[in-house]
Amino acid sequence: MGSYPVDFALNCPKCKTEISGKIEFEPFDINLNNAQVINEDTPNYKELTNFPIWCLEISAEFPTKKMHLRKDILDGFSPFMAQMVRMDKKNDLTDLKKMQATGKFADFVREKKLDNFVRLYNLYWNRQDKYLYSELKKLLREYEGLTPITDVKNIADATMVLHQLFLTTSGISIILGEDSLSEFTELSKQIYKQEQKREELLNYIEYIESRLDTIEKSAFDKIIAFAKISHILIPVVTLMNIRNFEDLDQKQYGISVAYFKELNEFYASSYEWILDNINIVIALNNIFERENYKQCYNGKDYIDDLEKITNKYQKVNQHTPEQAYLNISEQFSKPVNSLNNKIRNAIQHYSSHVDVDSHEIIFEDKYGGRVRQEKYSIIDFAQLCIVNLSLIFYILEIIYTFRKLKLITDGIIPTIYWMKSDEISKVMSNNKPGSNREKKLKKRIRKKRKVAKRK
Repeated sequence: MGSYPVDFALNCPKCKTEISGKIEFEPFDINLNNAQVINEDTPNYKELTNFPIWCLEISAEFPTKKMHLRKDILDGFSPFMAQMVRMDKKNDLTDLKKMQATGKFADFVREKKLDNFVRLYNLYWNRQDKYLYSELKKLLREYEGLTPITDVKNIADATMVLHQLFLTTSGISIILGEDSLSEFTELSKQIYKQEQKREELLNYIEYIESRLDTIEKSAFDKIIAFAKISHILIPVVTLMNIRNFEDLDQKQYGISVAYFKELNEFYASSYEWILDNINIVIALNNIFERENYKQCYNGKDYIDDLEKITNKYQKVNQHTPEQAYLNISEQFSKPVNSLNNKIRNAIQHYSSHVDVDSHEIIFEDKYGGRVRQEKYSIIDFAQLCIVNLSLIFYILEIIYTFRKLKLITDGIIPTIYWMKSDEISKVMSNNKPGSNREKKLKKRIRKKRKVAKRK
């Protein structure tokens, strides 16, 4: 059954009354609406509990069977055993470890650690360095070795510690996918490595720098909204991580439909956030593909056209790719198949509902006298929400890389890059051309000295 509480909803197979409730497992407790708990003292108890009996499996950690007639007490597998049967026998030990790890973010949320990181980020955005640095030093002692930074002496250290510890301690990388952290590292390398793009990159960073705090704050609003439903999405994360999502028989299995409204709200808000901030990815492509952040793939201008667009979906619309601003094949693009404007429109106009028996969500996009209908199983829709979360973190990683690049360019160097005075003297006294590394170090030291003189 698991340790996370589960809300559930179903229609009575006989009278079609909707029954809802919540089960707590540690300690066990059950609350019901439109139904009651029966025990041996209940009149007709034996008659009511004779097989076959209608059964709805409940678990926060594994896919569960939808409402079905159970023939006897040994009819079928438990949710855990059914998941074990679905697993690839060649990778069962590895997959079992992945399965055990999928609840890490839900635990992080339940233990109020997400709340603490949100508090620290608010100190960061509000420039409360005095309080932030001391708090981050405590975290470094608690999570020693999870980041190369060992002390917090400036805002560059704080930026790196806050970002790296959030990614490594929260378990969010398990939800984003096992390759997410290495993908983020590679993303930074791709942005840093081409020095001939640096000037235009810094021009763009300077252009949007004043908006970065607001963008990050609104992203954390989405992360907090996701956190509220993260425990019920554990089965979907498990299926995605052990690569047997397609093997699940969705005619028989699903997850709780009780969080349908919360899923809707997260999808709609994440959809809007992504389309508001996909401009950052578009600008990055413009710089690396066309050497000018203003020059878009479709021939239009970043400031005069993209930022003034009225239909945001046209930025990424792959039905008319030649008119879109995001070219999906360019270097920094990501698939945007999870962004469905029909679903978004239906949610925004309250034209969606869930069939609690089939676990199917029906979205109705009403426009121009026509009704366009989209149907998704609750599990497939949950997967779209997880993909949207991944896109949010991808854009946040770009912002983090921008922040680091700007700080270092301004002479605010993370302490892991600091050199001892004798090493600096040795580098600066060498008049020979030297290696590329030495050239970069000299340039960085000169820039830092200039900044120090101005201060």
